[in-house]
Amino acid sequence: MRRLSLAFVITYLLLSIYFYYVPMLLPMNDVIRFFHLLLFLPLAHFIAKMLNGKGLDSYGLYFFKGWFKNVWSGFLIGFIAWSILFTIYFAFGKYKGIELINEPRSILTIIIIVVGFGLGSLINDLLVRGLVFSYFRNKVPFTQLFSLSVILYALDDCWNEGLSVQNIIFSICLGLSFTYSFFKSGSIWANTGIHMGLNVVYGLFFGVSGIIGDGIFTFAISENPVIHTTWLSSILAIFMFLFVYYKQNKLFISHERKSNK
Repeated sequence: MRRLSLAFVITYLLLSIYFYYVPMLLPMNDVIRFFHLLLFLPLAHFIAKMLNGKGLDSYGLYFFKGWFKNVWSGFLIGFIAWSILFTIYFAFGKYKGIELINEPRSILTIIIIVVGFGLGSLINDLLVRGLVFSYFRNKVPFTQLFSLSVILYALDDCWNEGLSVQNIIFSICLGLSFTYSFFKSGSIWANTGIHMGLNVVYGLFFGVSGIIGDGIFTFAISENPVIHTTWLSSILAIFMFLFVYYKQNKLFISHERKSNK
């Protein structure tokens, strides 16, 4: 178990350094960033081959009959959930004055958002769920496996969003849906679909940079919202998890079920 844990830590650190620290050291435009993300996959494959003799399948990245259905079903769940969230934000005054940026570049912006957040979501899921399940599934109790994955995601997310009680609680609430969909489907695709759906909605408003005006909508942040919306995203994340929990058998195809047929 000690050797297994060491291999996990080494893999996680190497891939995290590449994913998070390289962009901090090297200036990147959208094209360079795209290839940086794309090269993550052969790097992850090489490290897995070196340490355990397997490839990307050791992260839960299996291609099987039904994988695309899992991506699409997950994407719709995430997209609808965060569309509801942003609709509530505008309805209750957190954001105001929305306008569609009607420019030829809007189509290119959507492509950048989908590709950028699609690859980013996949890589994050490989790091904080694929690795955990690959190394520790059937080796530690389910509660420890689930908790480790959710907590690792929360800490990972705080790297991007900042360390605060609110961000940690939100990330834990969101991580429940990601981790449970990965666990029940036996592969990464349902999880990544949900993750990508959320991020694409966010990107339509804030772009891949996180700045208002870099998406396809322009709007303003209100100084006097009608209601306090601080915990709204966490509450909606819990409802999304409950939906995934009760409906996952109808929504997702399990890799194990397909393999046993």
